[in-house]
Amino acid sequence: MTVPIHHVSLLTRYAEENRFFYTTILGLRFVKKTVNQDNHKMLHYYYGNYAGTPGSVITFFVVPALAKRYDNEHFLSSIGLKIPKGSLPFWEQRLAKAQIAFTKELTSLQFKDRDQVNLRLVEVNQPTLSSNLQVPSSIPGNKQILGLLSTEFHIADPEKTADFFYRLLGLKNENGQIRLNKSDFIQLVSTNTSEKTRMGRGSMDHIAFSIKSENDLDLLYKKAKQQRWQIEKLIHRGYFKSLYIREPGGNRVEFATLTPGFTIDEPLETLGERLILPSFLEKKRTAIEATIYQEK
Repeated sequence: MTVPIHHVSLLTRYAEENRFFYTTILGLRFVKKTVNQDNHKMLHYYYGNYAGTPGSVITFFVVPALAKRYDNEHFLSSIGLKIPKGSLPFWEQRLAKAQIAFTKELTSLQFKDRDQVNLRLVEVNQPTLSSNLQVPSSIPGNKQILGLLSTEFHIADPEKTADFFYRLLGLKNENGQIRLNKSDFIQLVSTNTSEKTRMGRGSMDHIAFSIKSENDLDLLYKKAKQQRWQIEKLIHRGYFKSLYIREPGGNRVEFATLTPGFTIDEPLETLGERLILPSFLEKKRTAIEATIYQEK
């Protein structure tokens, strides 16, 4: 079974700087401004390619008073992003001009955002974005970010997490790396502390994997129940239907459908221009807007 990365969701304290970094610096489109459906006080930002297609999306829950994070016995870390082969010099110059510190390896650049999220741009041998997915920006179409590539699972017992992915999805662990398809992968990293993790600025709340249809998701849910994994919820988020599970290491993973997508409640041309609430929350708009955390 192939399960490409659908999106990753993190926490940010710095709304304005977050938006500037991911749109102006990285060239992603701000495709949706909504709220955390489990805590309506939090704004929820979505970034991606022009259409916000699964596999391109990074999301942030905005919490202005968020404290420092403590990554200890289990956590998700790093966002690997694919860029076209030959575009590394362009990105090196762009980051340097923006005075963003980075380290360079053979085909990758590593750096951090204001919340100290670890990011990595990696050259891959894939076609550039099709014209309908390119974001109008100062970044040439043949240099734009192609999508998500990887992340890391930091856990006390990598074998248990590897067993979860093998039993549920049939994905094999090869020297600490689990391939999700031809390009996407997750890295399993062993932690060596019993101190508790504390979520904070830059914490990754979860990683989501792509499931083709609601029927496939329902079948996966039944399989997860049969295998007695720690299921949190099966819920429709409006833009996709999701299954949330805690893998044995303690990290939250989501399985999300490819459709209906972000244009279900606003036109493609004006994505992200105003606060959108899913239809099932629209009747609560006045109350939500009155208590929502202010953007800072």
